Amino acid sequence: MHRLQSLPFYYLTNSSMPKLLHAQSFYGFSSWLGRSIVAIYSKSPFEDILSALSVCLPLSSLNINLKTIRDSGYNIIKMPAFKSGLPCFNEDWEGRRRCFAPARATKLFATILALIMCNLASALVEEHAAVNESVLCYPAMFVFGDSLSDTGNGALTGNLLFKRTTNRPYGETVPGQPSGRFSDGLLLVDFLARQIGLPLPKPYLDRSADFRTGVNYAVSGSTAQDVEYLRSMLITPLTKYSLDSQINWHISLRTSKSSQRTPSANGYTNGIYVLEIGGNDYIAALGSLKKYSPAYITEELIPLVIAKIQSSTEALYTIGARNFLYVGITPLGCASSLLAMFPSGVKDNNGCLQDLNLLSYNHGLSLLNLIRQLRSTYKDANFVFFDYYGSYKHIIDNNLSFGISNTLDACCGAGPKFPYRFNELLFCNSLSSSLLSTLCPDPNIFINWDGIHFTHNFNSLVFDLAIKKGSYLDPSNAFANCNPSN
Repeated sequence: MHRLQSLPFYYLTNSSMPKLLHAQSFYGFSSWLGRSIVAIYSKSPFEDILSALSVCLPLSSLNINLKTIRDSGYNIIKMPAFKSGLPCFNEDWEGRRRCFAPARATKLFATILALIMCNLASALVEEHAAVNESVLCYPAMFVFGDSLSDTGNGALTGNLLFKRTTNRPYGETVPGQPSGRFSDGLLLVDFLARQIGLPLPKPYLDRSADFRTGVNYAVSGSTAQDVEYLRSMLITPLTKYSLDSQINWHISLRTSKSSQRTPSANGYTNGIYVLEIGGNDYIAALGSLKKYSPAYITEELIPLVIAKIQSSTEALYTIGARNFLYVGITPLGCASSLLAMFPSGVKDNNGCLQDLNLLSYNHGLSLLNLIRQLRSTYKDANFVFFDYYGSYKHIIDNNLSFGISNTLDACCGAGPKFPYRFNELLFCNSLSSSLLSTLCPDPNIFINWDGIHFTHNFNSLVFDLAIKKGSYLDPSNAFANCNPSN
C-alpha cells in the first residue's frame, strides 16, 4: 500500500476503534484490524476532501463516496474537537477518554491536507480498489463453531469458564489485551477475514455490533450434537449452545425484518459460511463418566457429528447460502490436556497419542466424504475443505523449521511442575504469570496456548500453510481471488 511518512492521519476503519495515528503506528494496527481506508479529516465533510482530491485525479477515477465506504462496512470518523491544543476522543474502544499529541490545530491540518492531497489520492485509489476486489471475493462471513472460532460469544453467555478470555494473559500478543478469544492473539477465522478483506468477525451475542459484513455464531464448548442427546449418553457438554442453536440464531437473523446493521441479501447469498465443529463432542465423550473409547467414538459418534454438519449445511442452503468452508479437527492426541488425561497411552514419533490422532484423522476423512457428496448433490454451491489435521501434522513434523521448539506443553497454565504444563484445576487464568512460571516467556515457540487452544503464532502458521498457500485446502485455489489485508 502507498505509504505516508511522518504525518498524522485518521484511520477510517472497519472496527469501532477511532485512532489518530502516525505512519510508524499504522502498520501495527493494520495487522490487527485488517483492511482500512485512510484520510486526513478536516472540518469539511468527506465530500469536500474528495473534491480537493479531484485536483490530482478525476473523481470518476476514484469512484468513492460516503455510501460506498459505509456499504463496505467501514466507519467514517470525524475530526475530534481540539481542547488545550490536544485532539481528544470522548471514548476509545475501552470506554476511556484519550488525548493525542498536538497537531497545531486547524491551521496545521489545512496545511497538511494541501501538502499530501495527491499522495493520499493514490492511497485511496489503491485501498478502495482492494476493498472492491474483496467484496467480489466474499461480501460477508458467517462462522459456526466452538472455542477455536469463538470471538466473544462464550464470554457473553456469562459462563465463568469462558469469561476468563476477558482477562489477561488472553490476548497478550494481539491486540495486547483480552479480546474474548481463547488464545494469546488471533484465531483462524480472524486471519481468514483479513485475507478476504473483511473486518474481524463480530460475536452474535454482542447486539451493539455491526453485522453488515457477517456474524460469528461460534460459542466456546459448542458441540455438533444436540446437548440433550449427549446428556442421555452421560456426556456433559460445557455449554447448552450446540450447532443447532447457532443455526437457529442465523435463521432468526436472516428472516428478521430489521435491515439496519445486518447483512444485505447479497451478503447472505454470496458470503462464505464457515463450519468448524465436532472436537468438543469427542473430547466430552473421552472425559465422560462412561469414558468412551476412541474406537467407539469413531464407529458411533463420528457418523452422528457428520450427519449433523450435513443437516446444518442443508438448512443454510435452503435459505440461500451457497459458499461453504468446512474446517476439520486438529490431532487431538497432541493436545496438552488430553496427553495429561491419558499419560500411559501409546505415543507416535511426535509424542502424541496414536489412537486419538487416528480418531481425528477419521473425522477428517468422513468430513471430506460428506463434502464430495454435497458437491454432487448441490451443483450451484461451492464446498471447500480445510484439512486442519494435515496442516497441524505438517508443522509438528517440521517444528524447528517453523521456529517452534515446544510442541506438546501448554504455554499458559499449571507450569513446569506438572506434566505437559497442564492441570485442569490450574487452567490458564488471570493469575498465570511468567514470574510464577505458569506463563511461558515466549508463546511464539509453543503450539499449545492453554492446553486446548493454540497460540497466535501457530494459528498464523497454519493459516498461511493451509489457506494462503493452499497446501491443505480442497480445492487448493478456493481463496485465490481474495486479496490479503496487508
